[in-house]
Amino acid sequence: MIAASGPPANVTALQMVRNQAHSQFQDEDDEHPDDSSASEDEDEEAEENNGAEKKGDVHDTFVAKEAARMANCAGYCVLLSLIAVGVSLAVIAYFFVSGQEDDDFKQEYDVVKVEVFDGIERNTAATYQQLQTLAHLFPSRSDANIENSPLVTVVDYESFAMSTRSVTQAACLVYSPWMLTDAERDIFGMYSQEHLGSWLTQSYAMHPELAGQTPPTDIRPYVWHYIEDKLVEKDPGPGPYAAAYQVSPPPTQADLINFNMASAGIYLQAANNSMSTDIAILSEPAEMAALFGSSFMPAEGQEEVPHSLAVVPVPASLSPGTVNGDAPASETVSGHLSAAIPWTSLLTNILQEHQTGITVVVDSCNGAEVHTYRINGKDADYIGAGDLHDGDYDPMGYSNYFYGFVDRTALEGLFYCKHEIIVYPSNEYEDHFVSVAANTYAVTIAAVAFFAIILFLGYDMIVRRQQSLVLGEAERSQAIVASLFPGKVARKLFMDTSRHSSGLDISTHSTHSNNLLNFMSKGEHKTVEAARPIAELFPEATVMFADIAGFTAWSSIREPQHVFMLLESIFQSFDGIAKSFGVFKVETVGDCYVACCGVPEPNEDHATVMAQFARECLRKFHLVVQDLELKLGPDTSDLAMRFGLNSGPVTAGVLRGERARFQLFGDTVNTAARMESTGARNRIHISEQTADLLKAHGRETWIKAREDAVQAKGKGTLKTFWLEEEAAPPRLWQENDDQHLGNASAPGPLAVNEDDGIDLGDHSTGSGYGEGMEEFHRLTAGTRLPPMEQAPGGPVLDRRTQRLVDWNTELLMQLLKQVVARRFAVSGRRTQPDALWEMAQNVGEGHMPVEEVVEIIQLPDFDERAIRQVDPDTVILSPEVAAQCRSYVGRLASMYRDNPFHNFEHASHVTMSVSKLLSRIVAPEINKDLLGEGAIQEMILHDHTYGITSDPLTQFSVVLSALIHDVDHRGVPNFLLVKEDESLAKKYISKSVAEQNSVDLAWKTLMLNEYGELRSCIFSDLTELRRFRALLINSVIATDIFDKEQGTMRKNRWAKAFSDEYKTTDRKDQHRRATIVIEHLIQASDVAHTMQHWHVYTKWNERLFQEMFESYLTGRSEKDPSAGWYQGELGFFDNYIIPLAKKLKNCGVFGVASDEYLNYAVENRREWADKGEEIVARMINKYGPNEGQFEDEMQQKLEI
Repeated sequence: MIAASGPPANVTALQMVRNQAHSQFQDEDDEHPDDSSASEDEDEEAEENNGAEKKGDVHDTFVAKEAARMANCAGYCVLLSLIAVGVSLAVIAYFFVSGQEDDDFKQEYDVVKVEVFDGIERNTAATYQQLQTLAHLFPSRSDANIENSPLVTVVDYESFAMSTRSVTQAACLVYSPWMLTDAERDIFGMYSQEHLGSWLTQSYAMHPELAGQTPPTDIRPYVWHYIEDKLVEKDPGPGPYAAAYQVSPPPTQADLINFNMASAGIYLQAANNSMSTDIAILSEPAEMAALFGSSFMPAEGQEEVPHSLAVVPVPASLSPGTVNGDAPASETVSGHLSAAIPWTSLLTNILQEHQTGITVVVDSCNGAEVHTYRINGKDADYIGAGDLHDGDYDPMGYSNYFYGFVDRTALEGLFYCKHEIIVYPSNEYEDHFVSVAANTYAVTIAAVAFFAIILFLGYDMIVRRQQSLVLGEAERSQAIVASLFPGKVARKLFMDTSRHSSGLDISTHSTHSNNLLNFMSKGEHKTVEAARPIAELFPEATVMFADIAGFTAWSSIREPQHVFMLLESIFQSFDGIAKSFGVFKVETVGDCYVACCGVPEPNEDHATVMAQFARECLRKFHLVVQDLELKLGPDTSDLAMRFGLNSGPVTAGVLRGERARFQLFGDTVNTAARMESTGARNRIHISEQTADLLKAHGRETWIKAREDAVQAKGKGTLKTFWLEEEAAPPRLWQENDDQHLGNASAPGPLAVNEDDGIDLGDHSTGSGYGEGMEEFHRLTAGTRLPPMEQAPGGPVLDRRTQRLVDWNTELLMQLLKQVVARRFAVSGRRTQPDALWEMAQNVGEGHMPVEEVVEIIQLPDFDERAIRQVDPDTVILSPEVAAQCRSYVGRLASMYRDNPFHNFEHASHVTMSVSKLLSRIVAPEINKDLLGEGAIQEMILHDHTYGITSDPLTQFSVVLSALIHDVDHRGVPNFLLVKEDESLAKKYISKSVAEQNSVDLAWKTLMLNEYGELRSCIFSDLTELRRFRALLINSVIATDIFDKEQGTMRKNRWAKAFSDEYKTTDRKDQHRRATIVIEHLIQASDVAHTMQHWHVYTKWNERLFQEMFESYLTGRSEKDPSAGWYQGELGFFDNYIIPLAKKLKNCGVFGVASDEYLNYAVENRREWADKGEEIVARMINKYGPNEGQFEDEMQQKLEI
């Protein structure tokens, strides 16, 4: 037997492994002297193996010598190759790094140039907000009526104006009443003389530099203007008159007050445009000192900076109807607030500190005024008049037009000045990307090559060392084990596996790594029985459980791929954090993440490290869900995490058998799980033991005692604590640039006010709309809420609605890409200008939508050319299409009323359900391996799904139908709606009134002139147009499940489509089945909440109850819905929901989704039967009247 003290020089690595195995077994024989017979057998086997090993030694020696000879022969060739490779790599690295630096420069500049335009828009919006706020100060202080509204004096005007000037850097702010007649002018002259002293005195008091001075006493008591040679005279008329009245900073001379600013051309043009649009106007750069006189006081360092005149309309009143009503502008605007705005203020705080040297050229009024600026980080400097950029960067110039505070469309038909903004890089900016890296890399590679040559020269000496081979083998074996288990556990597992594994044959060339792999893959039972357990007690450790709150309900309405995308993104980010903190990840179970600190490597500060780790995981979680919201759905960022931490002794080890794992056991682990389950959303719940350790390490400020006692299962009453957030709260969103194709970036903060709503004027009263486009335009005109988010060309939306708009837009854009890709593959047609607009407008003319419902919608036949279509993800749609799609979805959102149930959020929920079912159609439960290849496989899939999978336009139409199906829903069923709105009832002959109204409004909106590019992407010929409209109408009308006539027709169509007589491969029968399947798909999606998780069902069920209960309490409905709500839901499940889910299953195209829907429906029905009565009682208590309080609130809502 080979001695264990050390190997001979010629012993191979595999022989060394065998020797170690012999020694290990011999040691075990010594521990069991009673096993004498086994020892004798092993000795005999060892002697036989020893003889075999001696023969192997000769062979191994020959192999080693042969390898050495071949290495010597190849050495010279390798040496020359190393030299050549080293030189080549050094040259390549130099040019590669240089090119990479140039690419980095261009790529970052591409981002920066867009950010400059976005920053100018942000700064302009902020400036407008400040000026508008100041302008609204005047009507808020007015006690007068509309006829004398210009006679307003804000005594403390300077206190507000100083704040506005500080933010906007305005050099002067002037309020000028707007008067049209000489009588108004004379009245104002007397009013001005009487009230000047009040605000001037207080304004002077706010400026220490004016202490001791008195306001000018030679102010003219009439409205005046300049004549030749700076002479002045009383303005003889005719109007209009815009007398400069309240001025900031307060004037020290009498050269501005009562001056008719309308006599200045630049002011008159801006004021007239403002009066025409009711929006603020920004003029071209001009000499402001000539207009504002001594009151023009630019900020320090901005004396030479060009200024533009901003004119903001001052409304006559803040009451509704006076700003955007039907009254003439002269009656709704009492004056203007004018300001001298420096252009540098619009260029500051745009870039990061390190981004310097960006040149901006502003060309105003087609070359009338050209100025150059330089952006250095967050600051902006004025370079001079004219175009002064470096001509070497002309090819990189990036330009766009800027219209000040308004959209270009608002100025159509007016004379205005547009500003062309051109962005260029400079030498200073490019120098940031030039470094010595290219030379450094080249020299480094040459040095490495030289070092490699030196190493190669010692190769012969190294390869002759047998011991190095054994060491290398051992290192490789340890690396394999270390990748699977903690280091200490891995060493013990390695030792026990090598000693006891029944798979180890001493006579074979098996290595330790092979033993471990056999153990992990085969899970030998004999090994588990024979080997000692690998376990250890760790007396000091902290365990963390983290669970995603709301995950179960969220995942019930998502595709499996989206569920795993969320979990992988969250848990992979946690893994990275754990690695950086030295925390050991134990496992993930479902949506629960388990980690520990102090195991397997002891750590005295384990509680502090785990607390920091939990904080960082919570911060990272918010970033991940916010980033994934656009892809996974608008309520993804509503998910939350619950963390539970506990400290104490932990038993840890390897639980062997099939797929061995490292596990934790003990009361500490159980308590940590209880901390998580009894915690709160987005809070870190810690036990008293963990809190004591944090206190002991000086972290008392990190924790806060939980006020209520915790009753934990199996633990009784526990005293627990909250781990407080860090001083600086984490950012909950990333700062990304806006991208096209609906890839909206940087949503708002995670904490969104769920009560934010869209005010659509008089909608909530339930009053009917008259026929014709006038009422339609009134509906889509916009909102009165303060601006938060706004789609281009669309209405103002609150943040939550904007998130829904972004997600729906992204979904529609992805489908549009598929439509365009297939169209080009089949017909070679690209997106063309809107040539079908007039025809599309006249489609359905003279017919009600319900009259256009058809039994069969002809879908495209299978076309082999579609198989070769380009990847839709590579299709690039124009920015105009993306902007129009987003604007269209935004308009649809604004047309939804603020109902508890029938609102835009519900429409988005239906859209998500439609998308999920469509994705299941695309991947039916068919063994594709048995279908053949290429066109045959695709054709079988086409027939199996009745052609729905082959037509992206069909899928787009159904998704859009879900989005529009409740547009302008009044919050009452059709039978009440026909009573409330006789005009709608007459228009649609009392059939599916709400659904037909939704179709008409959505279609008319799509036909607006501004959506030409979007329409061109949706349909390019008459066939596509007709199919698109037919799918929209059939799908939307199908959501009226209470129309008996339509319901009977659908039942007959279903029976006919799936009867044995019509189950043929005939194209007509196939299209009939596709039509009825689409109708049932939209029906199932409309009530999808009943076939999803219990929490989802109860959420929407309560909203529907609230909507109908409000209708009852406000007198719109005579029937109290609470009386039969419990039994009604049971009947709804039995007679509609469950049969509908069975139909989805029977049609055979939805795969496992139909089973999922049916199972949820049955389970929800069972839970409602058990809990429904209690839930109804709770809802009645929640929404029922409280001593008349609820009726009063509803009455106030109706009056508003």
